[in-house]
Amino acid sequence: MITSRTRLWAPAALGAGSVVALLLSLLPATRPAAVVSISVLAVLAPLLGIALHRPGRSLPWLAAAGMLTGWALSIAFGGRWPVPGEAAQDAGTVIGLGLLLHMFAQHVRTQPADRRTRERAAWGRRADQLALLLLVGSAAAQVITTAHADSAPPSAWWAPVDVVLAAVLLRFAFSRARLTPSIRLVIAGGVTAAGYDAAAATSGIRLQPLESWLSVIWAVSMALFVAAALHPSMATAFRSSELRRLRPESGRVLGLVALAPVPLALAALHPSGRLPWPVYLGTACVVAVLAIVRGSQALRSSEGHAGRDPLTGLANRRGLQIAFDELLLTARPGTEPVGRLALLDLDDFKDVNDTHGHEAGDHLLCAVGERLSAAVGTAGTVARSGGDEFVLVLHPDAPSVADVVATAFGAPLAVHGPLRRTSLVRCSAGWVPLTAASQLSLALADADIALYVSKGTHRGAATEFAPVQRADVLAQIGLSEDLGRLVAGHDDVGELTLVVQPLVDLRSRAVLGVEALVRWQHPTRGLLLPDTFLPVAEAQGHGAAVDTLVLRQACAVAAGWAARGLDRTVSVNLGRSSMVDPDLADRVRDALATTGLAPRLLHLEITEHDQLPVDAGVQALRELADLGVAISLDDFGTGYTSLAYLQRYPISLLKLDRSITGADAGDDLIAGITSLAGILGMAVLAEGIETEEQHARLAGFGIDSGQGWLYGRPVPAEQLDARPAVPLAS
Repeated sequence: MITSRTRLWAPAALGAGSVVALLLSLLPATRPAAVVSISVLAVLAPLLGIALHRPGRSLPWLAAAGMLTGWALSIAFGGRWPVPGEAAQDAGTVIGLGLLLHMFAQHVRTQPADRRTRERAAWGRRADQLALLLLVGSAAAQVITTAHADSAPPSAWWAPVDVVLAAVLLRFAFSRARLTPSIRLVIAGGVTAAGYDAAAATSGIRLQPLESWLSVIWAVSMALFVAAALHPSMATAFRSSELRRLRPESGRVLGLVALAPVPLALAALHPSGRLPWPVYLGTACVVAVLAIVRGSQALRSSEGHAGRDPLTGLANRRGLQIAFDELLLTARPGTEPVGRLALLDLDDFKDVNDTHGHEAGDHLLCAVGERLSAAVGTAGTVARSGGDEFVLVLHPDAPSVADVVATAFGAPLAVHGPLRRTSLVRCSAGWVPLTAASQLSLALADADIALYVSKGTHRGAATEFAPVQRADVLAQIGLSEDLGRLVAGHDDVGELTLVVQPLVDLRSRAVLGVEALVRWQHPTRGLLLPDTFLPVAEAQGHGAAVDTLVLRQACAVAAGWAARGLDRTVSVNLGRSSMVDPDLADRVRDALATTGLAPRLLHLEITEHDQLPVDAGVQALRELADLGVAISLDDFGTGYTSLAYLQRYPISLLKLDRSITGADAGDDLIAGITSLAGILGMAVLAEGIETEEQHARLAGFGIDSGQGWLYGRPVPAEQLDARPAVPLAS
């Protein structure tokens, strides 16, 4: 077992020994011993690194130790026994080639299937491969020529192989983006060792005497291997994720830099094996041409990526500007309008991210991009400006914006996530006609205003911009700013006030409680109803803050009634922001504690209009239900999550929507719902009761309570004091 103390001194000692040996190799007198010593240390270093850093992949490092063992044996004993020495050196080299092939194999095996088609044009990706093939062919021809030359030393044919190996290693390093320091040191050691072997083989003595100056190069190579094995990053050096990540297109051109000197290096080897000079010159010229081709492809690829959204492949803002300019330049003189610009936004896209996750949202954006591209075809350009917003630049002969939206969103789209399903995604759009004098920034601003109108009035539609819309939108923006000041506590933007509508027992018509409804008394706009400002509050992230203000006022009103002996509950609506707020339970408990209201007198109402994340508010509402707070499901029967909500939340009261309690609703439906509620142990309240006939009919179904104009319109709390109420239980 390696102790912490050993972990400190062992690598320090081995590293210091390597540095000393490297320095001593510079001196002729101590060079032989120093070279042998650093070779032995290089063999030990991978083994020590494995013991210290415990890499996930130990086999490559064991192979490196085997390679270095063969080389160390050849260096130490090659001068005395040349034949076994060369055999040991060749064995180490073969193991090294296996290690190199392993690195390439990790890259090829783990690369994404579509990486090449997405990141390289066909002719560009072949350029560097062709250059490498040409150089390997030249080196192979020189190996054969050298091996058959009578005047060449027997070992000289190894030199071209070493040159190509060094170039391949450098090409690998230059083209990868995430190589660890350890693997870079391994590659540097391999390149240095190949340089030593090429120089030694060319000289005719492959196993150089230890006192030779070439042994210094060998010592440098071994020092690099020692540093690679002892560096902490050796634990992840041979991971696939570290070997497969390529540089961007412009960076991969550097791979050809490593190949460019090869013709010159081959020409500098032993003269007896040289090829004709035109071969080297022609090879160098071809490599240069291929480098230019590769650089041109990289430039085109970079330009293409600069104009494309990386997620969807659609045009980005830069590509949008190019398409806009081309449309205006190619417009026929006298043509008005010259085209249309449309801004599209997915309705409730945030719900998809919250419910199914951001990965599902990304899949949905890609699917929407494909649908829009198919709907527009060649008659325009589709761009993604960011988030879930898309921009269309349409030619004069393109389909209308409404037709594009209908075509793209008419059929359900697949939503990836925990529950894979299809969903009918809606999209709102705003568009503006373009003239020859149009500017992109102004056109986008006008289309954004039209989109704002679509979002606020009729979602899922396409609205053409009109100048009058600008004033309305500016008014909404001003309202949003005022709302932000209101929740921040500023008193110059008015105040939120409560009105209450009674909830009555259908048998006795006694007031059981009230529903608290909020109004905004604005200093310049007058009394604003919740439909005017609550959607703005939710969109701006102020929904939970508004709910908290209403909750505190409602609890204070109910606490005042309780102090006077009136047993009236108060119902408060929770918007989407409150349901996803992690502090919901704390806010409710704080309001109860501050006002002194008994928890049983507070009802919290959730609505099924908005799709919520599966776990939104579940834990908070269960904690509050355990405390005694009642949970009501508002507008039951209008959404698509009714049954899911009944299972998910601790519901004690169903509030039937007016669409169910009206005269058009069948008796069987009402009877079925009340029967279901009875089985589940839930009370039922009917909303929207306006006539005595409705009252009598619904009471006949055994419905417990009701709400509607028949019993009273929303009024300030003090105006309800004269109405009879259930006495406060003692």
